Amino acid sequence: MARLEGLFARLSLDYADHPKIAVLSDEAFRAHVEMILYSRKYMTDGQIAKQIAKRWPQQALNELLANDSEAPSLLELDSGDYLLHGFADMQETKQEIEAKRQVRAEAGRKGGRAKKQNAKPMPSKTPSKQSSNLLSKNVAEIETESETEVSNKPPVSPPAGDTRKPAPAGRKTRIPDGWAPNESHEAKAAELGIDLHAEAENFRDHAIANGKTFVDWSRGFHTWLNNALKFGPRPSGRPSERGPARNRADERMDQHRAVIENLRRIEEQQAATIQGELL
Repeated sequence: MARLEGLFARLSLDYADHPKIAVLSDEAFRAHVEMILYSRKYMTDGQIAKQIAKRWPQQALNELLANDSEAPSLLELDSGDYLLHGFADMQETKQEIEAKRQVRAEAGRKGGRAKKQNAKPMPSKTPSKQSSNLLSKNVAEIETESETEVSNKPPVSPPAGDTRKPAPAGRKTRIPDGWAPNESHEAKAAELGIDLHAEAENFRDHAIANGKTFVDWSRGFHTWLNNALKFGPRPSGRPSERGPARNRADERMDQHRAVIENLRRIEEQQAATIQGELL
């Protein structure tokens, strides 16, 4: 059976029969054993602080202080603390415990070094594999550095009211499902005196029907609005309210060629902008 782990205190087999112990009351006997266990657990070398000693009845302390005229089981120090007589004769002291721990730690370190020295060396890799691994490592480091540089850049906030998720920089995407004009578009439409809702409908329908892709759909719609008056006939006066779908359909048929030209110009302008940024 494996030996139990933990701390133990030593008591001789004739402990209970010793003349100093045999005369004690059950209360004092228990107090003495508990003091031995306490001092061993907390490595106080037999010293019991006066505050700790309050846990035992004073009568039990008095018995331990007087159970032998020359060497009582308990001594009272000038500080008011107590000291167990002969504790170091039976129990390990704090110094002895720490010395054993240091010896075990050193033995563990030596054992670890021996295992390391006796370990079989790994077979050397062929030059081609070493070069391949080195190349893979360099590529991984470069990718990690690139990711770090990108992640450290502050995010670009979209215009107020634009709830769509921005696409990666420089990559064209189809129009998002939840795309809608934002506040800057409303201001532009009001400035030009055109119907924002009708233009947004035209812009969205044409982009979906023709599979259009843009890098920045918000900027694309801004260009659409700027060209709206130029490429399509508009009624005079204030913009009309958004009407039934059949009326707008007739209007879109009349403006079909203008819409195609409008999208073409937008794509050319975005391509030129991207080219300028790359240069």
